[in-house]
Amino acid sequence: MYINSFDERINRIDWQPSAVPTRQMIDSVLASRRPRQPRSAVLSLAGAIAGILIGTGLKGMALAGSPWGPETGLAGAIGGSLALTGLAASVSAALIAAAKGKEAPRLMQFASMNLLMIVVLLLS
Repeated sequence: MYINSFDERINRIDWQPSAVPTRQMIDSVLASRRPRQPRSAVLSLAGAIAGILIGTGLKGMALAGSPWGPETGLAGAIGGSLALTGLAASVSAALIAAAKGKEAPRLMQFASMNLLMIVVLLLS
């Protein structure tokens, strides 16, 4: 069946110009929308500070003369293990944030700044 005009289409679907959505329909639409998580500079700053600390720890593991560098005994073992644990946590947080995608934008914001600062310190 072919409908010629716009008015015929409107009549076919029984549209009423004064019809309003019901309260249940409005509630169902609003309930299906997730609240937006605003981005803040605090997460970027926290990621940068954590990345600087981890990057400094990793860099100090290789530098002779640093308090946790080579041949420093127990302090070197503790500092090195903390730096390596931080690196492993940073990489795993970045992988989780990449896998979650849009579900975890705040984790992505933290993890990206964290890894960026680690790489910058290791390359300097």
